Amino acid sequence: QDQAEAAGIKVEAAGPALIDEIVSLTGRVELQPEGRAEVRAWYPGRIMTMTRTIGEGVERGETLATVTSSESLQTYAIPAPMSGLVMERGANVGDVAGSQPLYILADPRRLHAEFFIYPRDAERLRAGQAVTVKSVGGATVANEKIEVVLPTADMLTQTVIAHVVLPNPDGATWRPGQAVEGEVVVASSQVPLAVRTRALQRFRDFTVVYARVGETYEVRMLELGRQTPQWTEVLGGLAPGEVYVTDNAFLIRADVEKSGASHDH
Repeated sequence: QDQAEAAGIKVEAAGPALIDEIVSLTGRVELQPEGRAEVRAWYPGRIMTMTRTIGEGVERGETLATVTSSESLQTYAIPAPMSGLVMERGANVGDVAGSQPLYILADPRRLHAEFFIYPRDAERLRAGQAVTVKSVGGATVANEKIEVVLPTADMLTQTVIAHVVLPNPDGATWRPGQAVEGEVVVASSQVPLAVRTRALQRFRDFTVVYARVGETYEVRMLELGRQTPQWTEVLGGLAPGEVYVTDNAFLIRADVEKSGASHDH
């Protein structure tokens, strides 16, 4: 026992658990439609001033450019329609303003995740369901709700899109174009016997856990049912209440394989 504790081996008793049925999603972070604006000249004319460059912040109402109208020869100011950052600049002083955007603005605080839902899952997901959003590396996590599941499907892939609003008050936690993953719990059920999924090990051709019996550990070859990242249902091979290794079970496996001994139960 002292050796086990020193090695970080942890155990617990097998028993009932709540198994969540999870739909996994992939998607990307996008600007909300209201978080993007294209700034154009109101009337054709020569651009007299351009006050911002790419990356600079603007406040709603600030003058972004002045243009002298080709018809009236009067110079008018073009204000920022929203607060945000200059993402693109499409003209320079002296150019003739036409229909092309002078600037494209974006508010990085107004983002949502767009998740692609496969046909087999589309009927199980709906607005209001809780969703866990993670960056691909898992460093950033948000617990939000599905805002809307769009009613149309892509003609080629038959996927539909779900939107999840992502609070981004600092403008840097999430970034447009960033890949994200999502998990939605669509059902939960209580099972009479389960083990921690991280406890499962491969031994010969079996999936096993290591049960603690006194000062020794024995192999338990399992018949398994439903599985989530947290829990795995056990249909056979382990009795309720048996104590099994949950953490660092690979150390036990290595010791068993080294000694060439096992107990088949």
